[in-house]
Amino acid sequence: MVGTCSRELLNLWAARHSIPFLNARAKVLLKMQDRAKRIMFIAWVLSALFLGWTIEQPGRASQRATSRLLGAVATGGPSGTVRYVSPTGSDTGDGSSSRPWATIQHADTVVRPGDTVTVLDGTYKGDVTLTSGGTAGHPITYKAKNKWQAKLVGTGKGAASAVVRLGGGYTTIEGFDITGSDANGIILAYTGTAASFNTAIGNYVHDIITPCDSNSGTAIETGGGHNYVGITHNDMIGNLIVNITPYNGCPGGHQASGLYAQIPYSVIANNIVINAGYAIQSWHAASHVIIFGNTLVNNLRPITVGAGDSPGGKANDYSLVQNNIVYNSTKTAIAETGTTGFNNQYVNNLIYGGDTSIRLNNGLRATGTINADPKFVNNTGTAAGNYRLQPSSPARGAGLALAGVAADFSGRVRPRSGVTDLGAHLYGETR
Repeated sequence: MVGTCSRELLNLWAARHSIPFLNARAKVLLKMQDRAKRIMFIAWVLSALFLGWTIEQPGRASQRATSRLLGAVATGGPSGTVRYVSPTGSDTGDGSSSRPWATIQHADTVVRPGDTVTVLDGTYKGDVTLTSGGTAGHPITYKAKNKWQAKLVGTGKGAASAVVRLGGGYTTIEGFDITGSDANGIILAYTGTAASFNTAIGNYVHDIITPCDSNSGTAIETGGGHNYVGITHNDMIGNLIVNITPYNGCPGGHQASGLYAQIPYSVIANNIVINAGYAIQSWHAASHVIIFGNTLVNNLRPITVGAGDSPGGKANDYSLVQNNIVYNSTKTAIAETGTTGFNNQYVNNLIYGGDTSIRLNNGLRATGTINADPKFVNNTGTAAGNYRLQPSSPARGAGLALAGVAADFSGRVRPRSGVTDLGAHLYGETR
C-alpha cells in the first residue's frame, strides 16, 4: 500500500530532531507539550500507514518487529508508483506486478520520488548501491512484501563494502533479511552530501563477519557521506541485529558495531541487538543523537557516546540515552569517549549482568538507573529468544515516555507522556 506523507508532517519531524534536550527529564515532557495535538495527529496517521503490517520470522519467538518513530518517513507519496521486484522477474520488464524487475539495482535507475519498490519473497544478490533519492514530501521506499522473506546476501569484501548502501536522500529500507560477506549491512549515506533523512526500519541484519582492521564494519550505520559533513537525520528504527563480529575476534583491534551514528540528529530506537562488539556506537560528527528504548543482549560494549577523528572539531552534545535495557555487557555498559558536551542525558536505563559500570565525561551523572534482572520471557541470548517482559519485570513502568517515539519494536503504540516500559517491547505484547 502506498501511503502519503504531507510536507507538514515532515517539517514536524525535522523540528523534533532539532530540539536540544534539557537537563531535567521532566523538562523534556514540558518542552513537548505544545506539540501534543500535532503529535497525536501524526501518530494516528503513521499507525494507519504502518501498524497493520504483520511481520513473521519462522522459528523465532520475536514474530513482529516493526517499530515506528513518530515522523519517520512514510512510504510512497500522493503521486508515487508501486514497482515490483521478483526472483523470477526480468530487468527488461516494466516493474509492474505482472512484469516485475529482477533486481533492486535496476529499480534504482527507474524510480522517482514518491515511488515504492515492493520486493517479493526470495533470495537476491546484495552489493546494491542506490543513488536515486526522494524528497521531503515524496520519499522512495524499498520494502519487502513480507517481513524478512526478501533476503539480500552480500558477496563483497573490504571496508567500503555493504549489502546495501545509499547515495540519495529521503529513502527508506524496510523489512529485509540482510547478511553476507560484506563488511557492512546497510550504509545510509556512503558518499556525497545528499543522503540525509534516510531510514533503516524493521530489518533483520545478521551473521556478518567484519574485517579486523581500523574500520571493522557495522550491521547498520548512518554513514557520513563525504567526510561526515552535510549529512543529518539518518535513523535506525526497530531492527533486529544479531551476530556482528570481527574476523577471529580481532583481539586488540577495532570491534564490529551493531548500530552506528556518525552524523547529527540520528534516532536509534526500539532495536534489539544481540552479540555485537559495540551494540550502539556514536562517533565522528555525531551529536543530538536519540538512543531510546533499545534492548541490548550479550554485547562487548552496549552503548558508547562520543565524537572524534574526521572531520575534527566536533563534540557529541545534546544526546539522549533513555529507557534502554542492557543485559550482560562484557565491558562498560554505558560510556562516553572522545569529545563530548555538558548537555548529554542518561535517564532511566536498566543494566544487569556482566560489567554494569557507567563512565561519563564532564562530571555528568546518569539518573534513574536500575540494576536488576529485566526478566525477559525467554532469554536465550540468541535470535530465538523472547525479549518481551514478564509480569514481574522491574522494567515495567520504569521509564519516561518520549513523545516522539510512537510505537515499540512490534508496532504497539507507546504512550506519549507519563511512564512507560523500558526496552524495545512494551509489556503485554504477544504478537
